[in-house]
Amino acid sequence: MIRQINSRHQLLHASLILIAGVLLTGCANDSVDDLVNYVADIRETRKGKVKPLPPMTKEEGFRYQANDQRDPFLSITSLQLLKEQRKNNSIHPDAKRQRETLESYQLDTLRMVGSLQKAGKLLALVQSPDGVVYQVRKNNYLGHNHGRVTKLSRDKIELIEIIPDGMGGWMERPAQISLKD
Repeated sequence: MIRQINSRHQLLHASLILIAGVLLTGCANDSVDDLVNYVADIRETRKGKVKPLPPMTKEEGFRYQANDQRDPFLSITSLQLLKEQRKNNSIHPDAKRQRETLESYQLDTLRMVGSLQKAGKLLALVQSPDGVVYQVRKNNYLGHNHGRVTKLSRDKIELIEIIPDGMGGWMERPAQISLKD
């Protein structure tokens, strides 16, 4: 009985090997001339011209500034409370004050390039975008937002800006310019 099973297994293995050999002989044809001819025909018939892309137009940028509008995340009741508080607030820019030279530049375009001691007082050296270096003292003004210098140190200038609060009033915001190496 065991011999019959072994002979059946051997016969099955031999049959499988014979079938695999017959199937693989069909793939043994190395001639790909018909494929090469087909690709050449496709290349010749499919020649066409691609339309050129339209010229690129430069779009102007948009700066979103909503400083003078209300905060959309505040509820109406808290907005009314804020309005009442702001009415009593005395913060506002001095319209009669003569504007200083460095107020004509955005604060982020000004660079602190050093500091010096003059007559016992510390002065900061600030470079404008056009390369001119100015001496800055405490209580000088910088930037578009009425930024008044409150404190000077050897490596930074601290100031308070007065900006619109979005509800018709004004609020103070701290800012600083640091010495860049």
